[in-house]
Amino acid sequence: MEKPLPSPVSGDVEYLTGMTLGAYLDLVRERFPELHRDLRFDRAGAARALEQLTRLFNEFETDDPESGRGDSYRRAQQHTAVRLTGIRRLFELAGGVRELRRLPASWRVLDLLAGDGLLARALLTLAPQVRSGVISSDVARHMVSSALAAELPALRQDARYLFLRDACVDAVVLAYGSHHVPPGDRRAVYLEAARVLRPGGRLVVHDFEEGAPSARWFSEVVHRNSAAGHAYSHFTEADLRRDLIAAGLGNHQVLRMYDPFVMRADTREKAVGQLADYVHDMYGLTALGRGGADREKVRAQVWELCEDCFRFGPDEGPSDGGSVEWRRSPAVYRSRDENAWIAEIPRIALVAVAVAAA
Repeated sequence: MEKPLPSPVSGDVEYLTGMTLGAYLDLVRERFPELHRDLRFDRAGAARALEQLTRLFNEFETDDPESGRGDSYRRAQQHTAVRLTGIRRLFELAGGVRELRRLPASWRVLDLLAGDGLLARALLTLAPQVRSGVISSDVARHMVSSALAAELPALRQDARYLFLRDACVDAVVLAYGSHHVPPGDRRAVYLEAARVLRPGGRLVVHDFEEGAPSARWFSEVVHRNSAAGHAYSHFTEADLRRDLIAAGLGNHQVLRMYDPFVMRADTREKAVGQLADYVHDMYGLTALGRGGADREKVRAQVWELCEDCFRFGPDEGPSDGGSVEWRRSPAVYRSRDENAWIAEIPRIALVAVAVAAA
């Protein structure tokens, strides 16, 4: 039985581009009945949250020449395997397992910064027994529409206010863009995550540590070369611990995780060039192509910037206990077990894992 939309929430409000909230609910009820049962647009404050969404457009909608990188970001996201090393580890941490094949088929995780559903597509590869296990959530209209078009359960919502019932998911992942949440709002996001987690469920927060090479990449390269800029604050271990404790999430740990970009190709040149294209699209580095620079020149510029920035000292490595070999600087090498060249850009992420009260 369909839940009615209480006044003042109207099904006529535009929820996605060209789609009202009522039409969205009809679609989800038909395609994703489990998600439909968990939706709560009748929560106190829902009308205000929806009204704020109607006025929100961010840099991930389209490639607006003045402030956007949405189209190019979605183009990069089609290369699911590039970030698979880190994504695999995030799901292991979220599920509390050493091997993803141990995740039960009924496992459900809310991806709070899902974009167009990269993590959902990755889990279908990594743990195919978990069908429709990832709920993709984002504030960008075009991102959510793309996820729905790919037959992925998705909804548009602000991470600070979730249109979901209490205790409905086993894990919440806040990753690959957590720095877009202002520092003063992060505690509110953790509180909402704790609300929708089942007892004993896990929250995983992933970002990059202030002052480390992975964070400097954003301030020294992305901010200067992207139309959208990148004036965002990253994370410190102390701030992460403080806010998680304040949100009532116990048994937390903070670790450093290896999360590289990896591109495979049949030649060395293709591996480097394709990874440079990926990085260029991912971060919308449009300033590098100005003045008529050809594609190969832009690729060379991107790779040089990566080599300059992503360099780690012996004390800056991962601490999560993973067995993946990590590199201290960008490298290109031949695969040991396949006829391929691999281009790899190392990144070390700061990751917190916290457990909801039982």
